[in-house]
This record gives sequence, C-alpha cells and structure tokens, in this order.
Amino acid sequence: MLLFRFREGFFWFLSGSLFFFLSLRCAGIAAVEFGGVSPFLFQTLFIPFVLFLSLYQFYAPLKLWQKLSGRVIWTLPLFYAFFEFLRSHFPYGGFPWLILGSLSLYIPLVRDSLLYANVYLQSLLFLFTPLFVYRGRFRALAFLWSVFALLGFLALLEKERRLKFADSLRVALVQTAVPQKDKLSRDSFKGHAQSILELLEEAVKKEVELIVLPESALHFFYSEEEENNLRLRELSLKKPILVGLVDLRERLRPYNSAYLLSGGIAVDYYDKVRLFPVGEYMPKPFGSLKDFFPSLEGIDYVPGEKLKPLEYNRVKIATAICFEVAYHSLVKRLSERANLIAVLTNDGWFKDSDCTHQHYLWARVRALENGKYLLWVNNSGDTGVIDPYGRVLGRMPYMKRGISFHEVKLIP
Repeated sequence: MLLFRFREGFFWFLSGSLFFFLSLRCAGIAAVEFGGVSPFLFQTLFIPFVLFLSLYQFYAPLKLWQKLSGRVIWTLPLFYAFFEFLRSHFPYGGFPWLILGSLSLYIPLVRDSLLYANVYLQSLLFLFTPLFVYRGRFRALAFLWSVFALLGFLALLEKERRLKFADSLRVALVQTAVPQKDKLSRDSFKGHAQSILELLEEAVKKEVELIVLPESALHFFYSEEEENNLRLRELSLKKPILVGLVDLRERLRPYNSAYLLSGGIAVDYYDKVRLFPVGEYMPKPFGSLKDFFPSLEGIDYVPGEKLKPLEYNRVKIATAICFEVAYHSLVKRLSERANLIAVLTNDGWFKDSDCTHQHYLWARVRALENGKYLLWVNNSGDTGVIDPYGRVLGRMPYMKRGISFHEVKLIP
C-alpha cells in the first residue's frame, strides 16, 4: 500500500512537472536572449521553479486529499481547484497562470457563463466531468453541464440588455512594434520615437475619440522635459491619448503607469499595482541574486496603491498593465466602475511564443468575465479589440507597426 501511494504521488508530481516545464519554457526567451542570463544559469533557476509549481499544484492537493478526506474520490477536484485559487494569490501575489478553467473559452455557452462563474468554478466543471464519466454518473454529468449552459444563456441575455443602452466610442490602437533589444537601450529606443509619433499624428486626424498606445510605449519618462514628450503633449491637445510610460517619483523611484492625456496634461493616471516578481522587483529573500546576475540590476519598481479606472468625460477605463490581466479579482475590482477595459502590455520579451499566446488568452477570459469590451494594446502583436462575448474583432499581425481603428461600446 505504501509503495502504491508513493507511485501515485510520484506520477502526479512528474505529470505536473512536465506540464509546467513544457508550458513555461518560453520564459527562457526573456531571461536568456534579453536578460543576459546564460542558458545553464536559467535552467538552474527555472527547473526548481517548475518543481515548486508541481509540488504546489499537483502533489500537495493529492497528499492533503489522502490525509483529510479519507480518499473520497468526489473531494479530489475540490482540493485541486482550491490550490489553483491559492496559487493565484500566494506567494508574492500569486501566479494565476495555466488555470484549467480558462479552457472554457473554447466551449460555446460555457464560456459565456464566465460572467457568473469564474475560472475556478470552471475548473471544477472540467475536473468533475471525467470523474462522472468514470463512475457512470451520466445524469449528474448532464445536470452539471446544463447548469453552466443555463448560466451562459442568461449571461448572453444580460449582455444583450447592457449593449442596448451602451454608447459607442471610436478608438485608434497603436502597435509600436519596437524590437525588445532596442527597448533595452535608450538610444536605440529613441530611434523609434519619430515613427511612433508620426502614427499618432495620423491618428489624431481621423474621427476618433481615444488613441491608445501600449505599456512603456516611448523611451522617455512621463515627467521628463524631452522634445518627443512635448510633442506627445501637443498631440493630446487634439485628441485624448492613453499611453503606458515609466516615471520617476519620490526619490527617483520608478513607477510603471498608464497616463490619460488630454489638453496637454495628464487628466488621470494609474500606477501598476501588481508587479511581476524578478521582472519588476526582486522579492525577499532573493535580493542577493542581483549581485550575481547583471541583468537583474537596477532599482525595483514601486507598486501603485489604488485600483481605480481612469476617468475622462463619459469614458471610464480599467487599465490593467501587462501581467495584471491574469488576476481575476484584480481586474474584477478595477472594472467595477469602468465601462471599458484596456490592457497595455509589451510581450516583446517573449517574441511570438507560447507565453505570448497564453497571455492573450487571459484577455479574452477577462472580457467574458466582466461583460465589457477589452482593448488589447501590445507593443509586439495581437493589438485589437475583444468584445464581451470573447470574440476577437480585428487583430494586428505580429511586429507590424501601425494603427487599427475600431468602434466599441461603453458598457457600465
């Protein structure tokens, strides 16, 4: 019996390790190609991370299920889904990536039920399904899927009702397409400013009510007296511009922020609240790694203190920045008082890899959960609009610099 339990736990652990390794190996692009970390050093950090995730998400639920439930098979999905939720919040703000429930995106009606049933409940649906099939509980299975289908049908009716009373907004989305290697050098990055600002000049001449650029769209700091910054402010005299920029405040500490410019000034701004560990700050007790890896040097970003939409006239925009879109509760709270969601990001770190596509998947999930239009504005690709039904309405090709124009609805 002990040997059986060991093999059972080892199988779960091995399966989880393989799953996370294959799904997240694209992180090596950011670390090795752009971060300056050698492939060997990356693997010495990445493999322990994969093993930790597997222990956390696969092995720990199994062992707790064995000890606390008396191996009652019906409770195992509850343990797995609970650890998905726990992993999304702890440690260091959590890692809400590769949640099983996100697969509902590909199933009609079930995906629409996300308006009422979040991804963790959807995970339970997918976990109980094979269990019901294995046990021959087909009536229970049919009832379970009928519940989610009914929720999806009700969600469709609710979205149609909201759309009837929603105002329209004409937007221009700018894909800056700056190669990541150029973004890492201020001089190289600055060389793209002229072309990007020319796109903005083209956009302000069109019949649009809002122009949106991605995260860290230009080389200068928001408060910096720089010629290209002044040109950006001048363009905001003609049309409102939402742009992701870094700024230095409070003893020259950096913030990753979204600024809504109009009339030459920032009428509102949002500081990224949930920073990404290692990429934007070095969590304790790993600060000493900066002494060994030059790519990790630098001052940690400062997290924002308040989740709030940007407001200007009739527009209230929830501006999740980059990885923040993966957090169900964060986007939900940020969007409560908003009538539009805009995700500003730069996936150039990962090129056109699995990580980029996994990131985009979360944008579609969040649009379904909140029942609102979502603007996905990326430096490297997929810039476009996702509607409240999770459908992609236009999508710019990878690393093509340009503008896409869309009409969206402001759904309260």
